[in-house]
Amino acid sequence: MFKCVDYEIDKTTLNEVTKIIDSHQGINVSHTTCTENGFQSDNILHLFSDKILKKIVLINNLHKLIFHIHYIKYNRGGYQTEHIHENDEYSFILYLNDSDGNTVLGNPVNKKFSPKKGKIIIFSGKIVHYSEPSFKEKTVLVGAMK
Repeated sequence: MFKCVDYEIDKTTLNEVTKIIDSHQGINVSHTTCTENGFQSDNILHLFSDKILKKIVLINNLHKLIFHIHYIKYNRGGYQTEHIHENDEYSFILYLNDSDGNTVLGNPVNKKFSPKKGKIIIFSGKIVHYSEPSFKEKTVLVGAMK
């Protein structure tokens, strides 16, 4: 299929996503994940309608394959440890605010993405990825698709 794409979602959709998260951020499960020094929710996919998912993931009905979404808010110095996803899946990261703490994708993409409000990156979960430490407030919505 593809290795990585990035684009920006519209402000109306971003506001809808923010309202959903503000109403229910989920339960903190960061102690069992790659999130260091931050809050990571459990799976909150059930909060998102098919209509909003389609506005987030714009690639050929890929939104229908989403099986997991979580919200992450990094504390000062928070980051994501280097990891891959064992299953044949794609991941997305939607930046909910402008921040620091770049997302790094390894081989074959070899690129850093700066957290910019409304930007989304979609990539193969088999690509090594992590985020650098963030020293400003940083919030993201992360999803997985099979």
